Amino acid sequence: MSGEDASPSTDEASKVESEVLISLKNAEIGYKNLSLVKNVNLEIRRGDFIAIVGPNGSGKTTILRNILGVLKPLSGKCEVKGTLGYSPQRSQLDPIFPFTAEEVVAMGLLGLEETAEEIDLAENSKRVAGALDSCGMLGFRDRLFRELSGGQKQRVLVARALVSEPEVLILDEPTNDLDLRGEHEVMELVRTLHEEGRTVVMVSHILHVVSRYAHRIALINGSELIVDDASGILTSERLGELYGIPISVFVAEDGRRLISSNSEGEVR
Repeated sequence: MSGEDASPSTDEASKVESEVLISLKNAEIGYKNLSLVKNVNLEIRRGDFIAIVGPNGSGKTTILRNILGVLKPLSGKCEVKGTLGYSPQRSQLDPIFPFTAEEVVAMGLLGLEETAEEIDLAENSKRVAGALDSCGMLGFRDRLFRELSGGQKQRVLVARALVSEPEVLILDEPTNDLDLRGEHEVMELVRTLHEEGRTVVMVSHILHVVSRYAHRIALINGSELIVDDASGILTSERLGELYGIPISVFVAEDGRRLISSNSEGEVR
């Protein structure tokens, strides 16, 4: 077999998989003079599925905005090498405007570095249809976004993030306010996209979703960001300290961590 025909070596494959796409180095995250999280050191590598977790208002979405370049760290560095596709919270898309599902997905092509002469409308239409199809929403392309169910809306927003063919899929609270069926369908879609090679960064406060799907967790505890795998983060002691209520964590036979609380607090 010639050198050109040979498959990449194990070392080369490992190098690609370990490539750092996003890094925050000694970063202080916040707004103007308001500091939320200090001394953030986080590396997101190709193939990661990482969830950023913490109480409401702790700085989860602010970290995403730094990664997306909307905000800059108050100090330190945020470096992004991979291309990003962003799926915002559903509530951020004003329901008044009569956009179809297809038009919402096409929004994901805005801002790409193309001149008016370079834009290929037929190719863009093909990309939009492909993104909708990959999320199981092609049959709803002509439906108004505001008329879709919560789970369908979220899958359209995931398609919008995918249409630019990014290396990293960034999801902000993708299962918030969904029923169990919608939550399952959205997260199984995300799992499939990850298994197909997409790097996933997800913000969520729903702990049972995080424990089932994410491989690594970045937990905001006060002004500190703690990064570890699920077994190191999702413990009764650590979560009880974070939320200030009694929390029990059980490990199921399949390795999933089941989380419950005897309080009425919003921990699942």
